[in-house]
Amino acid sequence: MPEDKNDLQKRLEEIARQSQDQELASTYKLSQKNIATAAILSFLFPIGGYIYTARWKAFWILFSVLFGIILIGTINEKNDEKVDGLATFCGVVASIVAPIDNIIAIQSAREKIDEIK
Repeated sequence: MPEDKNDLQKRLEEIARQSQDQELASTYKLSQKNIATAAILSFLFPIGGYIYTARWKAFWILFSVLFGIILIGTINEKNDEKVDGLATFCGVVASIVAPIDNIIAIQSAREKIDEIK
């Protein structure tokens, strides 16, 4: 019975190590991205910046929030101009937030990699 516990403990440690290795590899890949490219892509086409940095969780969070704002703001709205204005506002917000978010993520990844070196 003690051998089974040791085997389980070893397997859990190996899983934790693999998870850390995957996170480190992801952080390293992000740290190698060009900040200017990420910023320009994110500004012109916000999803492009997230595709470039492969940060899907951050993408879904940002766009879920913006979609929620549009959805809530337009539920009972009959005026198409107000709906268009809200959608335009959210597009502008995405064009501002996405570059900042991606720049911060790349810089943070670089700092983490520098700490490890």
